[in-house]
Amino acid sequence: MITVDRIQFTYDGRITLDDISFHAEPGSTLGLIGPNGSGKSTLLRLMYRALRPAGGSVVIDDVPVERLRGRELASRLAVVAQEAPPDTPVTVAETVLLGRSPWVGAFQGYSRADRIAAAAALEHVGARALADRRFATLSGGERQRVLIARALAQQADHLLLDEPTNHLDIRYQHELLTLVRGLTTTTTVVVLHELNLAARYCDRLVLLDQGRVAAAGTVAEVLTPQILEPVYKIPVRRTSAFGAVQLLFGPATEPPAVVTGEATGHQDDPADPASDTASADSAARSSDNDSEPAVRAVPDHPGTAGGEASTRAHRTLERDASSPDPDTTAPAPDKPALNAVSPAAEIREAATR
Repeated sequence: MITVDRIQFTYDGRITLDDISFHAEPGSTLGLIGPNGSGKSTLLRLMYRALRPAGGSVVIDDVPVERLRGRELASRLAVVAQEAPPDTPVTVAETVLLGRSPWVGAFQGYSRADRIAAAAALEHVGARALADRRFATLSGGERQRVLIARALAQQADHLLLDEPTNHLDIRYQHELLTLVRGLTTTTTVVVLHELNLAARYCDRLVLLDQGRVAAAGTVAEVLTPQILEPVYKIPVRRTSAFGAVQLLFGPATEPPAVVTGEATGHQDDPADPASDTASADSAARSSDNDSEPAVRAVPDHPGTAGGEASTRAHRTLERDASSPDPDTTAPAPDKPALNAVSPAAEIREAATR
């Protein structure tokens, strides 16, 4: 269990976090959400002792983090921060083995047990085939999987992740958070910007606004228009899809949500299997009957300004099509790794013994 008790933090004499309290139950996934600048990442850094609070405490399994040192802290807490490792020619296997560093003496090498732990971590995140690849050549989704594998190799029972879905496409976002949600023996706290991802993959949420807790509780309790609209300053509608709460957002010029009234106040019950169909049917009827296209297509005619513009556009397209596109030029392949006996090979050998 992770308990945050009345944490305060000041920066340049200004209070940036004030009286923050919550707890994450063992084996659960808790999401920290809120607008930019609300203090999510700062709070996470306080939790893993990268920053020192002005007041309050962070407790892991009844022990304050400031009392944990070295291996004791590493055995309890692993972190996947926003800062990615530098683009050095280190392999995936070597990156994951770094998670075993707290258990290796100053003048010792990695043991067979360390390599087995690294192999198991790569297998757990589905990245075993990447072991020989250089970390710098991986895609964003592959990098995040490897960084989580490094944290798992540390074998801590509490995990902190700072915006792990940044710069990932939709598929990788869901794959990554499915992996995190599956760590049922690990207590996880994750900072997320995307509220719909938080709704689907978190057990509980803490909503921060201007350095204070605006709401805390279950997904259904926190993700309501009445709570979110004053914080994000945009209209919010709540529905359900694929068995989870989902949110729709409108421009700031739209009227706020109304609690009563069938048209604007209705909120689908995520537990109702018919709510997905009802929401889809309602959206389809609204689209067919009420909506107007934002931009109408107007046919061009010869002799008009539109016709002349269209002719010039076609000529430009024909000219561009005949020129090579520098962005589509295939990059030169990476040089193969030159390690005769790579950590990846040792990891595979250790795992098969």
